[in-house]
Amino acid sequence: MSHRSLERVGLETSLKPFPSWSEADLEATATIMFDQWRDLVGAARSAAVLLWIADGSEILEWDLDFDREVTWANSVGFSNTEYDPYSHTVTPDNTAQPFRADVPPLRYRDIRRLVAAIRRVGERMLGVPVTVGATFDPGPEFATSRFKYEEHPEIVAGDDEQRLGKLIRMIRANSVLHADERSFAGFPDGVPEGTPFGVFLGRQAASYLAEMGFDYLWLSNGFGFSAYSWTPLGETYNGDEFLSERVASVSATLLEFWRTFLGECPFPVEVRGTNFSTGIDLGGDAVPTREIYAAGVFRNPPPNSPWGPLNEDFGIEMSGYLSRIAEVPSDGFLFRFYVNDPWFWQNPWWDFYNREPFDIYLPLSVSRLDDRGRVRTASDVQFLSIDTERGGLDPRAGREVSGYVLRALESAPDEAGPVVWVYPFDEYADDALADPESVRHPYFEDWYLTAAINAGAPVNTVASTRMLSAAVAAGSLDGRILVVPTRALRGTVLELLETLTARGASVLAYGPADRADDRGRRLLGLTLADGIEGDLELETALDADADAIADEPARRVLRHSSTLSGGAIREIAEPDATVLASVRSGADVRAYATRQGSSAWVRGSSTFDRAPMDDHGFRHSRPLDPREFEEAGAILGRVLGELGVSCRFIRRDAASRAAVQSLHQNGNATWLNGYLADTTTRPRYRLPLGAPVLTGLEGWYADGHTEYSFGKTLHAEARVFMHQQDAATVTCRELSPYPYSMSRTLKATGFTDARVTITVPRDATRVILVRDDQAALNLIGDVVASRDVTADVVDGRLALEHVTGSIIVSWSENR
Repeated sequence: MSHRSLERVGLETSLKPFPSWSEADLEATATIMFDQWRDLVGAARSAAVLLWIADGSEILEWDLDFDREVTWANSVGFSNTEYDPYSHTVTPDNTAQPFRADVPPLRYRDIRRLVAAIRRVGERMLGVPVTVGATFDPGPEFATSRFKYEEHPEIVAGDDEQRLGKLIRMIRANSVLHADERSFAGFPDGVPEGTPFGVFLGRQAASYLAEMGFDYLWLSNGFGFSAYSWTPLGETYNGDEFLSERVASVSATLLEFWRTFLGECPFPVEVRGTNFSTGIDLGGDAVPTREIYAAGVFRNPPPNSPWGPLNEDFGIEMSGYLSRIAEVPSDGFLFRFYVNDPWFWQNPWWDFYNREPFDIYLPLSVSRLDDRGRVRTASDVQFLSIDTERGGLDPRAGREVSGYVLRALESAPDEAGPVVWVYPFDEYADDALADPESVRHPYFEDWYLTAAINAGAPVNTVASTRMLSAAVAAGSLDGRILVVPTRALRGTVLELLETLTARGASVLAYGPADRADDRGRRLLGLTLADGIEGDLELETALDADADAIADEPARRVLRHSSTLSGGAIREIAEPDATVLASVRSGADVRAYATRQGSSAWVRGSSTFDRAPMDDHGFRHSRPLDPREFEEAGAILGRVLGELGVSCRFIRRDAASRAAVQSLHQNGNATWLNGYLADTTTRPRYRLPLGAPVLTGLEGWYADGHTEYSFGKTLHAEARVFMHQQDAATVTCRELSPYPYSMSRTLKATGFTDARVTITVPRDATRVILVRDDQAALNLIGDVVASRDVTADVVDGRLALEHVTGSIIVSWSENR
């Protein structure tokens, strides 16, 4: 890790830590904030502080009166309950109440002094540029807002309950305002009837940011993308059907918001986005992400969602993150971590995470390929928030979280991972313009990849189809498994994929085969017939690679909803293709997973049912019960095993969860990262080089896989890979580098006539090996028969045959 490996570290905070607005308290509190995160900021070229003052109503109400009092976020619990903006039950216990008895009043001139103090203290302490951002949130949670819910309720998305059910009521970006005779900073003569909200917000923000001294504006909770950012339902999917006739108009009005808003606000804008993926946003809300990226020079695409600690769906966190960074509006992308919550009683680092770093290691293993075929990792990191709901600044949070982030950066990806998602970012956008009915496909395809990740598929590198040519030219994808929706199996992209398979890569396509062209279907060995759907009988040859579930018979019913799964199942395998799985409805049989040479395919099915309205006016997308139905997402992982990356799980029952995990490369080592929701689940691994023997851990080797017992957090290096006939306990441990000229020394044990591959850094200048009985010696005072094997290392790999007992390998490298 270089000294300044990050571009920016961002600290988010409310105003609760400041005892008052005196210069002394502003300086003292800012000093504490920066001091607690100083180590991590030392790894960045700049720092930022994002101030959560209220909910953005301070921008909407700004009228150039510096002495006007601001309603700031000084409570704990749900605000604005008197306006009934929530879909959940409101009680006295969860309604907003002051966080302390003596809450000081806040005026606009205090905000200006606060912004100046933070910048001044930060630059003095850290020696790097410090920017300060303002925030705008479209919802009701953070602070009382008469503007949103009493004075201008017409801007709030509240007219869709009959269609979508009860949802939290947020501002719709593409709304228009009724007339308002009051004077505002951007509208001194009042607001005319029919003023687009983008014009109003942009003009108000331009004045507010300039007068308060802010550097940029952060748009929160999906604003500018969707008014329904917390649900997979939206403007174009209502839980029953896709409303394709609405796609063009909804997309156009969203783009009109961005055009008008950015035309009025010259300040940099940063975006949070929804809780979903690019394809799900397109299908559910007609969000034109590509065109939004092009509309303004955003610093980053939307970051990873904080939904992991709220609903434990880390699959959607990963798939959403990857799909958003497949293309980027500027050059970098942002990792955001949910440390504390300044508005509510949950503080994830302490309660949900239990101070474990799995949601640091997992998203920081994510990478994308750029227009030169280079691997790019997160350029910015940001923390919501450094303060608690009580205004506390616990030094342990900064110390612990910073340490884990720095450790993740030490082993950040430096080449594409073993499994790469090829994402049709442009194709999805082009299809939506040409045929609005197509939006149901990216909605399904992103949800299916999400289900595969939740079932253990290690997908954490993404390459958009636009970047594929550069990646092929650079050799960045040689030897990888390319997971790609069938939509991409056409034209130039298909030719590039064929080039890669000729160079040793594999292709795993997913989705309906009619999305590919004729040549793409020939690559997969598929033809088309009439479709089947509903509850189908699954017949599979993947049983030998299936997850083992104790004391339960295999489930064989697979539910396929054509509405949510891109149509019915129509595929039939050609004679030369191997059928890995098929589905049956009466006498009709269709292929569900196939392999033909280095290409494989899985049809995929939605893992949840449609969302009908219940008796209480709610719509819920109900996940299918894994005790009743086959987990469709897990089938993709089993097919990955056929191609060389096998991640299997021994589970107590069907409801036990697999690990959400990733595999990435650093320094020619393979790194495993992940979250194991159920620690009674035991993962088993076989990778292209063999079964991994993880450094610092003991594993059980059997049937070509190594099995491990993990806690919640997976973060381990593999440099030793093996294959042998006998089952055994195997281990790899770090030893002191010896002799002195060596950089690292590893000892691995448990081999019986094994084939072993060791990966060392490609720039290693000397590699020495100790085999068999000699490896039991402690290297201090013993006479050891070591052998210089530097000449035997090929592309960073040392291949050994017939290894029995233990081995010790040492290497030196330029430091």
